[in-house]
Amino acid sequence: MSESNEAGPSLPGPPLPGPDTALFLDMDGTLLDIAARPDAVVVPEELPGLLMRLQEALGGAVAVVTGRGLSVARGYAGVPDLPIGAEHGAVLDPALPGAPPLPVPPSEWRRAADEWAAARPGTLAEHKTHGLVLHFRQRPEAEPEALALLRELLAGGDGSFRILPAHAAAELRPVGADKGGAVHRLMAVPPFTGRRPIFIGDDVTDEDGMAACAQYGGYGLRVPDDFAGRPALVRSWLARVANAVSGGEPG
Repeated sequence: MSESNEAGPSLPGPPLPGPDTALFLDMDGTLLDIAARPDAVVVPEELPGLLMRLQEALGGAVAVVTGRGLSVARGYAGVPDLPIGAEHGAVLDPALPGAPPLPVPPSEWRRAADEWAAARPGTLAEHKTHGLVLHFRQRPEAEPEALALLRELLAGGDGSFRILPAHAAAELRPVGADKGGAVHRLMAVPPFTGRRPIFIGDDVTDEDGMAACAQYGGYGLRVPDDFAGRPALVRSWLARVANAVSGGEPG
């Protein structure tokens, strides 16, 4: 299916931004369709080329900011030099100076998460460098038990983690690590500095990034509201942005 057919004349998407834009893009539910399991997503074959076209059009001011771990996010994006804020901004690559040290979950927390998932078919414990996630998309009735386990773990901690609800999942994340922090750190360095940032996301975890963009005169676009909940329309719109900024389509 072509990009123009994906978007359709009745869903043109938001107005196209200008060449002074910086783009911050969530991954799951934004660039990629949500899958039943986080390891079952399908990466469109055109995604790396699209991201590279955006980089070229915007002078490199494009970043992926995702809850995914760094190696997974970089593999999905498929662009070696693309800035990535992984684990909700807890990990930034290429690394920038001044990043605060962040805690890692104790081994007993990871073990408890694995045991919880093993006892509940259809759930999954995902481990990140600075956090962990309990997924229950295939078993939604397990949500109260997932939250109860995370609260129990936090009760025995030192206050350095918090619970973050997400799409059919619950996550433990370090306090102070959020997508807004990734936006602020990248906006302080070229090629992002001085540009008008736009954050595109689909979940509550993206709101911090959108709020950060607003502080630089930018804004957020929400996939459910601005793209009918369809990552294909996000990708189609991004292709139009690349064309417009490169001189191929009026904004």
